[in-house]
Amino acid sequence: MLSKLKKIPSRKILKYILISSFVLSIAYSFYFRINPVVDANAYDRIAVNIVEGFGFIEDRTVSFEYDKSIVRAGPGYEYFLAGVYFVFGHNYEIVWVLQAVLHVLSAYIIFLIAKQLFKDSGENIGIVSAAIFAFSPDLIEISAMLMTETLYLFFTILIFYLFVRIYQDAGSKPLTVVTGISMGAAILMRPPLLLFIPVFLVLYLYRKQYSSSMLFLGSTGLIILPWVIRNYTIYDQFILTTMIAEYNLWVGNTLLSEGGQIAGGFNVLEDYVSKNGFFGLKQKAQMEFFTFIFTHPFVFIKLTFIRFIRYFSLIRPMGFWFYQVGIGQMIMVTSSLLWIAFLFVTGFSGMVSLLLKKNKIFCYLTVLALTSPLVLLPTVVQSRYRFQIYPFLCIFAGYFLVVFIKEKKWWKKKEFFIPTLFLVVVSLIDVSFSLDKVLERVGRLF
Repeated sequence: MLSKLKKIPSRKILKYILISSFVLSIAYSFYFRINPVVDANAYDRIAVNIVEGFGFIEDRTVSFEYDKSIVRAGPGYEYFLAGVYFVFGHNYEIVWVLQAVLHVLSAYIIFLIAKQLFKDSGENIGIVSAAIFAFSPDLIEISAMLMTETLYLFFTILIFYLFVRIYQDAGSKPLTVVTGISMGAAILMRPPLLLFIPVFLVLYLYRKQYSSSMLFLGSTGLIILPWVIRNYTIYDQFILTTMIAEYNLWVGNTLLSEGGQIAGGFNVLEDYVSKNGFFGLKQKAQMEFFTFIFTHPFVFIKLTFIRFIRYFSLIRPMGFWFYQVGIGQMIMVTSSLLWIAFLFVTGFSGMVSLLLKKNKIFCYLTVLALTSPLVLLPTVVQSRYRFQIYPFLCIFAGYFLVVFIKEKKWWKKKEFFIPTLFLVVVSLIDVSFSLDKVLERVGRLF
């Protein structure tokens, strides 16, 4: 069987992977036909309002002062939906198809990244990395929903690819402009990618590419500027994208907080804005955050530790969604758990192995990867918020599975043993902290 597989050209194997992933994503979307709720419903309503001429607003019956659109992730995804609705009408099926295409394109770009990074076995590492990403239960599931993650991940992976290209050719001005434009678009999807900017600047400045660093910043700013002006015109204050960051800072740091967004069924922010509106929210949220840190420093440290544990835990599947119950949910939860454990163990082992080689490109990529937990630790951690690190782990996992695993007694080496031990310990701590919730979730499956 393996001998027959080796005879198949690598490009044909890649084609089979991408086509299978696309079919699987489409089949999942059309089988479950998931109606938008909560965040997805909000994105849908905003997109409809954009198309119908009401602008970026969630509830057209209220003023911007009391409209929740300013605390939604965006505006990039909502305008993507609006573009689809403008051309095809209010049609979820087209969105599912386009998101399946984006998922497959993301997997293909991961293949290209590996080819650029690894001169030896690059194609094989790329195929394995692309397959890990392409068949992720979490990412196939999220592509069937009206959620920001599929488009956001596409731009994250595109910037990942462009960074590798720039590292190999930092003097290319056209490439710098394309990277800046892509960075601006990605930030308009979700602002955490702002932390990628210093890494690009360090690379440019280290190589004394001062004009390129300014061109990169200028291109990024040019894309974001119109939205910043729009926000200042409406809210009379500087708001880069939306106030989702301030929202998470506040609701993630209260005496009721448990590491996620809402605990105990009470949202302090919604209670505030129902009376005062959103115009003063930015200042209020920042004040509440810093007051909480100074008033309850040990509670904040505890919450940050809990969020750290949640981020690296192997027991945080994506399978507990509203549209599934019983055996279907059990299958999804199990596959999600197994995939996350596989990705984190092989991915972080590959990361450590590459870092020990002291190649600068892998140091840069590790920093880019770890910006994901860095931005979440002071705010909130949900399972899908970890998606930003997935493309990096897929590449590192591909290296681990193709190259590192060939070494003798690889399971005894520190590159594998230390990350695995760390992840297991973190997961056990997570179980001890969340035993009641774990038992409650398991009970749902039976």
